[in-house]
Amino acid sequence: MGKNWEWSYKQGRYRCLKAETEARSNNTPFDSNIVPLHSYDGTMQSKFSKGWHSVSEVDIRRHMRSENTYQAVSLRLAQQFGAANGHS
Repeated sequence: MGKNWEWSYKQGRYRCLKAETEARSNNTPFDSNIVPLHSYDGTMQSKFSKGWHSVSEVDIRRHMRSENTYQAVSLRLAQQFGAANGHS
């Protein structure tokens, strides 16, 4: 598999995980069967689609759990409020 194909596959996984976790966090509907356009190149789009459909429920739950660790939440709060390590 070429590096661009691998990148497209990984982008499919990443974007599906991101979309799924955002939908669940906001209690909005999400249809994983609707794959967004990634590339007009058929092979690149196919690899993206395979990556998109490779995301499992376990992947989603693991991703959501990792976003809610103390370190992740602390970092997001620091970025949002401009503070580092709880100090302004």
